[in-house]
Amino acid sequence: MNRNGFRDLTMVLVLGLASVTSGCLSSDSLVGVDEGRVRFVLSTGAGTAAAGVDAPAPTPDLHGDEHEQDGRRRLQSANVMFSSILARNLDGVLVNVDMELPVSVDILSMEGGKEVVLPDAGLPPATYDQVVVVMTEVEVVTLDGTTITVAPPGGGWTAIVPICPFIVDGGATTTVGLTFMLQNAFKFRDNRFHFQPRLVCRQAEDGSDP
Repeated sequence: MNRNGFRDLTMVLVLGLASVTSGCLSSDSLVGVDEGRVRFVLSTGAGTAAAGVDAPAPTPDLHGDEHEQDGRRRLQSANVMFSSILARNLDGVLVNVDMELPVSVDILSMEGGKEVVLPDAGLPPATYDQVVVVMTEVEVVTLDGTTITVAPPGGGWTAIVPICPFIVDGGATTTVGLTFMLQNAFKFRDNRFHFQPRLVCRQAEDGSDP
C-alpha cells in the first residue's frame, strides 16, 4: 500500500472510532430503542412499619415504650441500598426496570421535603399498575457516630407499591413519585434496630423531556 492509501485508511479508522465513542456518550443509549423513559423520584412521609441487627444501647428515648421505641430518633443517617425495581403491566407480568442499580440513598436526609431522583430508567411501552422495590442493605449511623449494617431477611426487603396506572411510551418521560414512609420504619427493640420499609406512590406524571 502506498503512503496516500495508508493515510486514507487511517482517517477512516479515526472517524469510525469517533462515531462509536459519540454514540456511547449519547443519553439515548441509556434506554433501549424499544423502551420508554421513566423517572422515579423518592421523597419521605409519615407511615408505619419493622428485621434486625445488634446495636449498642444508645441514650434512652423519652418517647414511646422503652421496649419498642422509634429508632429513627436514635439515628443521624440511614443509607438504604436500592437493588432493583420491577413494574407490573396490566397483563399481570412483572417487568424489570432498566436502570443503573444498585444505588444507595440516605432516606433520613430527605426529611423536610427534599427529593432524590433515581438514575434514568427504561420500560417497554405499556400501562403499569404496580411497582415492586427491592432493597438489599441498610447502613445506619447512630447519634454517637456508631455505624451499623442491617442485614436483610432472605434476599432483601421487598416493598410492593400499588399505584394509579401510568402509561409508558416512546415519546415522553413518565415521572413516578415514590414516598418512603419514615414513621416507625425503624424500631429499636431488644437492643437491636429493626427495619421494614413501606412505600406509597404519588400520581404519575406524563410529559416531554425537559
